[in-house]
Amino acid sequence: MATMNIGTKPVGSIVKVKIDGTPKNFIIVHQGKPSSMYDDSCNGTWLLMEDVFEQQKWHASDVNDYEKSDIATKYLASTFYSKIDSVIREQIKQVKIPYRPGSGASPTPINSGASGLSVKVFLLSGYEVGFTTTVNSYFPVDGAKLDYFIEGDTTEARNKRIGKLSGSATGWWLRSPCCYSSVGAAGAWVVVSHGSCNYYGCSGAWGVRPAFIVPSSLLVSDDGTVSTNTAPTTPASITIPEKVNGGTSITVTWAASTDKESNLSGYKVERSTNGGSGWEQIYQGAATTTNDTVPFGVPSVQYRVKAYDAQGLESDWRNSAQRDVNNNTAPTAPPSITVPVSPAANEQVTISWAASSDTEGNLTGYRLERKHDSEEWEQIYQGADTTYTDTITGGWKTVQYRVKAYDSDNAESVYTTSETRTVDNNQAPVITCSEHPTGSDLGEKTEGFSINYQVSDPDGDTVTVIEAIDGVTKRSHQPESGVQQTFDITGDYFMGLLNGKRTITITAQDPKGKQAVHTLTFTKAVHELLITLKTPMEADALITKMVMSIARSIPEDAEFKVEVTNNGKDTEPTWEDATQAIKTGMNFLFSNQTAEKGNAFNFRITAKRGEGGQGGHIDSLGGAFE
Repeated sequence: MATMNIGTKPVGSIVKVKIDGTPKNFIIVHQGKPSSMYDDSCNGTWLLMEDVFEQQKWHASDVNDYEKSDIATKYLASTFYSKIDSVIREQIKQVKIPYRPGSGASPTPINSGASGLSVKVFLLSGYEVGFTTTVNSYFPVDGAKLDYFIEGDTTEARNKRIGKLSGSATGWWLRSPCCYSSVGAAGAWVVVSHGSCNYYGCSGAWGVRPAFIVPSSLLVSDDGTVSTNTAPTTPASITIPEKVNGGTSITVTWAASTDKESNLSGYKVERSTNGGSGWEQIYQGAATTTNDTVPFGVPSVQYRVKAYDAQGLESDWRNSAQRDVNNNTAPTAPPSITVPVSPAANEQVTISWAASSDTEGNLTGYRLERKHDSEEWEQIYQGADTTYTDTITGGWKTVQYRVKAYDSDNAESVYTTSETRTVDNNQAPVITCSEHPTGSDLGEKTEGFSINYQVSDPDGDTVTVIEAIDGVTKRSHQPESGVQQTFDITGDYFMGLLNGKRTITITAQDPKGKQAVHTLTFTKAVHELLITLKTPMEADALITKMVMSIARSIPEDAEFKVEVTNNGKDTEPTWEDATQAIKTGMNFLFSNQTAEKGNAFNFRITAKRGEGGQGGHIDSLGGAFE
């Protein structure tokens, strides 16, 4: 059901107030203060019961002193007042109305304004219902006409005054005494049944139409029922941060108010930057929190809040603590940010930025955020460094970074943002070597060996594979995906390697330059040698002697032996030791005299390291036989 302020209802409107539990019609006979004769307490909505409620004596002793009359002190102030609905009764204003004090026939003096009679429920005066001394000279001027009534004694004016009891027009009392000398102190004025006036003895019983004044903020529903409207409660608390930085936004929060009529509308929040000498509104609305940017340079800040309802009633203010303002300036934005031009999926990239500066010298660090594709920004780093290594997730199409600086007071610079980079989602080939995972050390090798592996490419690209030792390529080929390959480190290739630690690399590279490298190590440890002719040298006749010179560096503790044969083509050649002859440079004479498969010369030189572990070498050899 809709409601409106009673103060906005037009004069003449009918409203309902419960009397003794039953709704009774009241006429709005005036809005506001009728004239300067009235105290400001009379500024409100004037209500007059539409019908005569019941009949009462004005004063049982026939004394026309309204201030002390039975109808004012006993009936209206007590009996009738207690019948008014308690909620409305609490809202009836204590007002000061004009009246003629004392008793008798004199129309003066008239106490008015602040000297008026203090009452809550009262009778209207003759002047308030439109009677004047022109109508009857025995009226005192104890008020001013209310807007509902018409001045004079015309039919129209009379009709406005008619009151009914149980459906029949009947006379009703005014508070104005009759100022006629022949009546003395015994008479008071009555609005008679047809709306004109007459005076009667105060001890007579005439009708009562009670009047009272209510605040204009009271509510009236569609059916005319009057209800109260009270101000919301004052918010119980208001909170601001203990540390406040000038030029930054802070959050102000307050406890919710309550409202008896459930028409709480919102809150007004004000800010003071001069110790409470002046206030400025910074928020109005229904929330219980707001953000405010504290002006830079002010020495202190304080906030206050109050609640208001739909009818404009407001609570008292609730003040926050006063905070000193730290007027700290934010660091400068990082001058630049650098991101690799072509970041690759599943690989790391290094983002770097230029250092910021800070006027107060309290720069603390940086906050780095990343955004990929259409996703939101996400913080990935906070700290004092000016570089950060990030991993690009496969499947991203684009990536972008931004960075800002902050100081010890958490004042922040604006962001410095990189260009958007396109992510290279081409994947590197995969080398599978289950027997020897990359990084394995194969230990010492005294003879040739092989490495088995397979190569595949997630993107289906043709892959070029390079097999190398110590960076020297042995083979380059393009193997079939998933088919086993063999890197042979055998025979002459193995023998051609120097002793010591060696690094094997199998490098697989796709057409776009992405590569995988499988790395192994081994130590070649060959400490013996054997030199012989692959094919013996044939002779026409039996070979009887030979001579050889060997340029060499062989340690003293090493084993060194030279053997020769003159039937080298036989299934089991006869080997004869010529070491001493070689060492002394002498001719060697063969003892063997037979050659089943023909005369043929050969030699074999063997050497082996001694206990000292020192290596040696043979540089060249030469000789002759006959």
